[in-house]
Amino acid sequence: MASPRPDQSILVLGCGFTGLVLAQRLAFKGRPVFGTTRSEAQANVIRTRGAEPVLWDASDLGPLDKLRGRVGAVVSLVPPTMTADGFDDPHARLLELFADQPLAAFVYVSSTSVWGDHGGAVVTEATPADPDSPRGEARLAIERQILASGLPAMVVRPSGIYGPGRSQLHRIARGDYKLVGDGQAISNRVHVRDLVAILEAAIERGTPGSVYLATDQRPASQREVVDHIVSTYGLPAPPAMSLDEARVRLSKDAFRMITGSKRLDPTATLDALRVRLRYPDYQSGLAAIWQQEAAELRGLPTR
Repeated sequence: MASPRPDQSILVLGCGFTGLVLAQRLAFKGRPVFGTTRSEAQANVIRTRGAEPVLWDASDLGPLDKLRGRVGAVVSLVPPTMTADGFDDPHARLLELFADQPLAAFVYVSSTSVWGDHGGAVVTEATPADPDSPRGEARLAIERQILASGLPAMVVRPSGIYGPGRSQLHRIARGDYKLVGDGQAISNRVHVRDLVAILEAAIERGTPGSVYLATDQRPASQREVVDHIVSTYGLPAPPAMSLDEARVRLSKDAFRMITGSKRLDPTATLDALRVRLRYPDYQSGLAAIWQQEAAELRGLPTR
């Protein structure tokens, strides 16, 4: 596929935790970047990352329409808004807006929740989606809409995203993490820097119609990760929450996310996009965070 021309901008819809890192990476490489946000305060942060902020709240496409002809690729990190009647989502309107524009790529950042629980079995890009939560069902509906749009669309499904300022280290240090059940559910994680490397590769050399998996290469149980953090970094062991209590206290989405078990294998994605992970396992990713933020983590107030 053709990649965006060097003079064309990349539009990052939703410059939050991941979007800011992506915008900064692209801008650092000389790409003109637009990043959307709903707040003036976040707009100022976007500017510090080398991108041009666009105030947009998803209800009015006017600010995006003004970019017509200037955008060569779009990365959407906009999640569905869950409601009592289902979910609200702006992507149908977005796809209409970009339908007649010469995009090289439209990348939608989805979630591994579309696969549901696989009882610890291996899941790859080719595994059929089978969501078992409202948010997973909403994500899959959006994916299908985008892939059927006629745009050069791709889907990237990340596992649990962590990085500087946001990780299991931080949650345990603050005392707001609880180990649910026996902690034996298997899952993967992805460092935000590896996720944005995969997103950039999808923009530059992804194949329209593809579904990519953005995750590390080290499936591990929640208990294994907790035990590693406690023994390696000396943080206090988190309290436990029984499955019965979790069913009552947590939303269905959160409960499914915590108790669902699958081993994600991103080999096909890494080969297709020619990406080598900087943090292929949780140990190396957490170690990098600790090296940078140990003093702050030790000083975090507990709840």
